[in-house]
Amino acid sequence: MTDRVGAFLAERTPRRALTIAAFLLLLVLFRQLLPLLVFFVAFERGLGAAAAFLAGRTRLPRKAAVLTVAGVVLLTVGGGIALGAGRVVRAVREARDLPERIGEIREHPWVKRLHEQVTDTDALVEQGKHYAGSALHYVSQVGHIVAYTIIGFIFAIVFHLERERLAAFREAIAPRSFLGTLLRWCGNVADAVSLTIQLQLVVAACNTLLTLPLLLLIGIPHVAMLMVLIFVSGLVPVIGNLASGAVLVFFAYQAKRWVGVSLMISLTFLLHKIESYYLNPHLTARHVPLPGFVLIVSLVIFEHLFGFAGLFLSFPALFVAGKIRSEFREEDEVEAAPGLPGGGSPTPSILTNRRARSPR
Repeated sequence: MTDRVGAFLAERTPRRALTIAAFLLLLVLFRQLLPLLVFFVAFERGLGAAAAFLAGRTRLPRKAAVLTVAGVVLLTVGGGIALGAGRVVRAVREARDLPERIGEIREHPWVKRLHEQVTDTDALVEQGKHYAGSALHYVSQVGHIVAYTIIGFIFAIVFHLERERLAAFREAIAPRSFLGTLLRWCGNVADAVSLTIQLQLVVAACNTLLTLPLLLLIGIPHVAMLMVLIFVSGLVPVIGNLASGAVLVFFAYQAKRWVGVSLMISLTFLLHKIESYYLNPHLTARHVPLPGFVLIVSLVIFEHLFGFAGLFLSFPALFVAGKIRSEFREEDEVEAAPGLPGGGSPTPSILTNRRARSPR
């Protein structure tokens, strides 16, 4: 009986179904630790790149380079906190009031006139208030963010100091084994997180830097609060720029009437096109060759299923699913290739080298 069960699970389809089920179970069980994973991946990739650069320029040992970079980061962050902690706290406090200020927009005479022509303006305002509140909720959770940041930073340092031992441990696991497959797929999740962070940080920084001069030119008040909104909204894929732009249009109307509205709409349109037709294609084309329509549909589905968090889960899910699908297809091609009668096993290099082609 045991032999039959083992033979059944060794078959390709049952083995894949069991592995996928276990992988999804792990994601569900540890979903609350997703913020920690994000910080760990960000620090791990950043420390690795900086330490490699420093070691190449100074010929320091890699571990010494890692510790040096970590020390510089700690000194920089500590100095920044000492100099600008008060401003950061004030900006966060102002940002907490943003959802209520968006809700007050419905009392503006312009919105009331618009309501006579468009009956669902209240729903639009509520949606904007909802997304702003959801986004800024994560910013306001300073305690959790600080804790996850510290733990993620410590994990990243330990990971690089123990990298050789971890690599040896991983190489000792058969690539096609159950544990080996799960480890490889977890690596795909880390790669998806890294790629998403890179993409959205670039988009958020671009939106913030290009919008700041216009805010100062129009004379919109509460610039610090709006800068937080623009940056946080820029971290939301696809719709973040449009959501912050819609809010900024109302503030621009209050400051400069229709001149401010025209300028803000033009900037929002320009930033959306830069994100959609330049930043996103250039940053993701090498890793996720999917049509834009598929990405948008995926965003809608994930937002419906998981709420605000679904906007962040859509792209990584597509990325990981694409990697798993490519792995299965590659495995099928190798097993069906001549010279492997009866369905042979793919060479370990096909699976182990996949990590080397992952985005960094």
